[in-house]
This record gives sequence, C-alpha cells and structure tokens, in this order.
Amino acid sequence: MITFIIGIGMVLLTICLFFLAKKLYKKYPYPLFNPCLFVSFFIIMILLIFNIPYETYMIGGEWINNLLGSTVVTLAYPLYKYKKIIVKYIRIMLTSILIGVLVNFISLLIILNLFGYSKDIMFSFFPKSVTTPVAIQIAELTAGVPSLTVVAVMVTGFSGMILGPYIIKIFKFESDIAKGMALGNAAHAIGTARAFEYSLEIGSISSAGMILSAIISSVFIPLFILMLF
Repeated sequence: MITFIIGIGMVLLTICLFFLAKKLYKKYPYPLFNPCLFVSFFIIMILLIFNIPYETYMIGGEWINNLLGSTVVTLAYPLYKYKKIIVKYIRIMLTSILIGVLVNFISLLIILNLFGYSKDIMFSFFPKSVTTPVAIQIAELTAGVPSLTVVAVMVTGFSGMILGPYIIKIFKFESDIAKGMALGNAAHAIGTARAFEYSLEIGSISSAGMILSAIISSVFIPLFILMLF
C-alpha cells in the first residue's frame, strides 16, 4: 500500500510539473523552458533537496516509462498523412542519415581517442544520437555501459533541442525536409518534439528521420566497432 501511494505521489509530481512547464513555455517560448528540460531539471533538484533516492522516484516513474512505448504509436498518424513527401524524398533522407551516422562515429572516435577514454566508454557514447531504447540495445550489444549511454542520449537530445532552432535560423534552412531531418536525425525524440512546434509536416519528417536513424545506427554502429576494434 505504501509503495502504491509513493508511486501515485511521484506520478502526480511529474504531471503537475509538466503542466506548469507547458504553461510557462507557452507564455515564454524559450528553449530553456521546454517542458522536457524544465521537468527533468526540477525533478532532479527535488530529489537532491529532499534526499529522495532515485529508486523511490522510479516507483512511479516506471509507470510513466511503461506508457512511453504506446505513445510511439501516435507518430503513425503524421507519418501516414505525409507519406507521399517522405517517399518522394526517401533517398535524400537515407543519404543524410548515413552521412550523419558516419560523421558522428568518426568525430567521436577521434575526440574520445585524443582524451584517452577506454573502449567501454567510447562504445557507450557512439549511439548518443539514437533514441533511448535503441541506444541502450546498441550499448549492450557492443559492451558499452547502458546508464552512461542514457546520459549521452539525454545531453545530445537537450543540446539539439536548444541549439537546433538557432542553427536552423543562422544557416537559413528553408526546406522543411532539412529542418525535420536536422532535428530528428541529430536530437532524436526530443528534437522531434521540437520539430512539431514548427509544423505537423516538419514533425512528421523528423519522426521518419528519427526512426530511420535508429534502424541504420543499430546496423552500422556495431559494424563499425567490429571493423575498427
């Protein structure tokens, strides 16, 4: 019974913070007020201030986490609605994803080697631009550290969500394909959520980019590691 009450309390805490963040973000649409980032930051602060163990929060957090899988189904609607555009530009999308995966892998390989990181840490960072469930599977497959991979994925997603719109503006991205692929390919689910703020079409393209990136990365990242290590 106590466990159930704690779980309900953690779920209510998360939901209340989320709706508060949505209202704040609607009034002040700055990247730092994005609900994902806002809620994550304040939950961490609350756990630290009140000395609440992470395991205690996850009694309720696990319930929310179990619902995330079903929410992916909602992406099917925009993908279906804009399927003609996605099919039309599928070659461009696949090419951009392949280049993105390759550049991500090579740049990380060079940087992490320069700083002398061990192989297990390197393997944990390679899938940082892939959506979390797939990234964890890649880390486990390649002998990485899943918990470290989750941190890398979160940092990448939040960075892409915050910096992505500025990069799009500075470099004057005019194509919806370019905007959607940039956010979905680089910043996965969090970037896709930001893409839907532009339009349903850009969000749909971002969704397709995120999904295709996960599929391609799950094949090529282990292959690259096998070839080079």
